[in-house]
This record gives sequence, structure tokens and C-alpha cells, in this order.
Amino acid sequence: MTGWRLYVLTFALCLSLFLSTLETTIVSTSLISITDALGGFDERDWVVTSYLITYTGFLVIYAKFSDVLGRKPMLLLAVGLFTVFSIVCGSISSLLQLIIFRAFQGMGASGIYAMVTVMNPEMVPSSQWGTYVAITSVVFVLSSVLGPVLGGVINGHDHSSWRWVFLLNAPTGAIATGLIAFLLPNHFPYKATAATASSRWHDKFTLKSLARLDLIGAFLLLASSILLVFGFEEAGARYPWSSAAVLSTLIIGGLLLVGFVIWEKVVSHERFVQEPVFPLRLMKDRRFVGMTIVGLLTGPPFMTVLINLPQRFQAVSGSTPFEAGIHLLPLLLSSPLATALAGQLVSKGNVPPFYMLLAGASLQLLGLGLASSAGVDGDKMMYGFEVIMGFSFGMTLIMLIVYVPFVVERADMAVGISSITQIRVLGGTIGLAISATVLNHALSSRLPAILSPSQMQEISDSLSYIAKLPEAQRDAVRLAYNEAFNEQFRVMLYFSAVVWLACLLLWERKMKTVRDIEGY
Repeated sequence: MTGWRLYVLTFALCLSLFLSTLETTIVSTSLISITDALGGFDERDWVVTSYLITYTGFLVIYAKFSDVLGRKPMLLLAVGLFTVFSIVCGSISSLLQLIIFRAFQGMGASGIYAMVTVMNPEMVPSSQWGTYVAITSVVFVLSSVLGPVLGGVINGHDHSSWRWVFLLNAPTGAIATGLIAFLLPNHFPYKATAATASSRWHDKFTLKSLARLDLIGAFLLLASSILLVFGFEEAGARYPWSSAAVLSTLIIGGLLLVGFVIWEKVVSHERFVQEPVFPLRLMKDRRFVGMTIVGLLTGPPFMTVLINLPQRFQAVSGSTPFEAGIHLLPLLLSSPLATALAGQLVSKGNVPPFYMLLAGASLQLLGLGLASSAGVDGDKMMYGFEVIMGFSFGMTLIMLIVYVPFVVERADMAVGISSITQIRVLGGTIGLAISATVLNHALSSRLPAILSPSQMQEISDSLSYIAKLPEAQRDAVRLAYNEAFNEQFRVMLYFSAVVWLACLLLWERKMKTVRDIEGY
């Protein structure tokens, strides 16, 4: 595709991706308004968790099923699910209903993210990969960071309602669905003639093609992902790490993951008709293993900084939630800038993506190391650290997508891209659980000597209560929070060190550029 058709379809894909990614963070600043209207304050975190569970679990499944059933049907299914259940979420009357339908909304969002990232390298020639992937990567980073800010704006307006967090997806989702339905060829990405294009849609939904779907593998992967995400989401937050709820879900999820690997090895035998959801042969390539480790361990620092840095500004600097969102602007602006720059260097400058990935990992080490040493009055310095971290995340996230076609064959590209994405999202979930545990442990060892139990509960309910404390007590609390957040960032620094080492697994004596890629 070229010209206006390519541009309009790209707009539709970016619009879908923006909305689905925005939903992962925009609700975080709407939870108080939602529970004020619907009740169930103690269950509020499930509004976020239910979405993340299905968002994480379906990424690889969508990608693999699209290899069999086609990109267009799976993309339309995903956008349709997301749009319909966004409307439902904005119309419900109880928190339990919202939690349930958020899970279905997450199923659609997962498909959007999976299909957009899979289709990126298929839309344009390999010489334009970097530029094209940079466009959608900028959308992803922008929507991730803008979520809390837009949520605060919607819920902070006197004449607005929390329901618009969901209902705004309806008209934009409908526009995206229409554009995709009319502009995306039925036979995409295959080069079919006009005579065969119309028949391919129907050919993919025969009993023979449906028999190729690895439904057992899909179930095992989905079940293990859901249980693992749930366990890590709730560990250290709702339940202690040693609780039966956390231990049982993590153990069963781990066993199901082992079962998934065994089943994929069995079904990969040529006597089986099914195509494995995840071809295990990919893990025989050290470069793919290196990308998997980089994706898994980049997720924790990225999500920790994105979610916890605004909390640090509120607890340590006394910022309001809206001001804390504004303080994220250095990260907001530098991440897409780095993404665009890295994409241009790879596609136009012919720079091997290995060097860009290593540069991103190095900046990640530097940025987190500096952030972990910030003082109570270090807001201005933190802005500079945000720029460094923003550049690191922007470069690393795009290179993980760009790098996949350098490592896997054309037939495995969809699964390769989606598996790297899914492992990064899972890593982010694990990282949030670890960072929350580190923060809670650090605070529990410092705050009891400063505050009474009732004061600690007030702060737990709202960080704004810190500003109401007497000056000496307030300063001591802010110092305790500053040290706790620094400790949290230091743990993420250790993850970043392993990321840097894992990048070395991608080293090749002769580095490839986009001009060296064949078969795409």
C-alpha cells in the first residue's frame, strides 16, 4: 500500500492503539470518582487488574490465530470488542459489573496492540521499518504517559463524569473500525491477485483451517498468564506474598506454563495438524533469548517509573495529582522524541539496531542510577533524570520491535513480535509487584517512628494528608518517602544492569542493517 490509503489506514491503526493503551493508565486517576459513584472502595484495584489480566494473556494468541485466520478478521474482532465493551463499561451500575466488563474490554485491547505491532513491518518495505514502527511506538509511549493526566482532567472537571473515560472510545472506535473495514485488503499481507482476494476471506474459515488452531496451547498459555499476572498484581498489595491466594495462583500458573511448553513441544511434531501457538524453535536462537530477557527486564523499570514517579512528586514534593502529571512532561516529551530519532537512524541512517538497543540500555542504567540518588528538594534535577530515562525507554521499546525481523523468519514474525510484547507486559506487572513490596517495606520500617496508626491510615487513603501534618512531622515523612522511593529505583537499577548484559547476546561479528534483511 502507498499514498493516501496507507496514511489513512495508519491513522486508523494508531487511533485504535492510542485508545487501547490509554485505557491501561487513564483509569488509575479515575478510581476515586468511580468508587464514589458505585461504592466498593476496597475492590477498586480490580478495575485495573481485570483489564491487565486479559490484556496480557491474549497477545500471542491473537498473533498466532491471525496467521491462520488472517490479519483483518482478527483486527476487526479486537477493535469491535474494545469499542462495544467500552460502551458497556460506561453504562454499568455497579462496580462488579465494571470489573467483569473491563476484562472483556482488555481482550479487545490486547488484540489491537498485538495486531498493530504485527502489521507494522508488513505495511511498508524493510527500508521504511524504522520510521513506520517509530510512528506507532510514539503513539504507545504518548498514550501510556498521557493516561493519568487525561484521567485527572476528565474527573477534575465539574461538568464531566468518570463515564467519559470509557464512552469517549465509542465514536473514535467506530471511526477506526470503519476505516479498517474499508481500507485494509482482505488478503493482507499476502500478495494476492484481484481474482483471489475476495475468496481468501472465506477460505480461512473452513474446518480445515480451523483445525490448524492450537486451542489447547492457547488455553494453557492464557490460563498461566492470567494466574501469573493476578498473583504478581495482588502480591504485596491486597495480599501478602506468603498468603494462600498469591502462592496458589503463582504455583498453579507456573505449572500451567510448564505444561504449555511441554504441549508445544508435542504438538510441533509433524503428525499434528495444529500449528503451535509459540514455536519452541525460536528459543534455540541466542539472539531471540537475549531479546526475551531484555523485554522481560525492561518492563519493570518502565512501569515503575511511569506509575510511581507521579506518586513520588505527590508524597515528597507535595504536588497535587494534576501537578504530578504535569511533572511527567520531561518523560512524556523525551520518550517519543527518542523513539522517532532511533527509528530514523535505523531506517534512514542505516545504523544497526544493536547499537541503538545498547545505547538505550546504557541510558536506562544512567537515568535510574541518578534518579535513585535524588534528594527531597531535587525536583529540578529529577526533570533532567526523566529526560535520560525517557530517551532510554523510547529507544529500547522501539528497538525490541524493529529487531524481531532481524532474528526470526517471515513465517514466525507475528508470533515473535507478540511474544516479545507479551513478555515485556508481564515483566512490567512483575516489576510493579516487586516495587510495591520494596516501597511498603521501606515505609513500614520508617513511618511508625514518626506517625500514629491513624495518621498512617490517613496517608494510605490520600497522600495529600501529608501536607496537613505539623511542619517537623511533615518534613520527616517526606524524607522517609524520598528514601523509600530511592530504594525502589535502586532495585530497578539492578534489573537495568541485567538488561545491559542481555543486550550482549545480540552481538554479531557482522552487524545487520535494514538493507541486509531478506525474505520480507
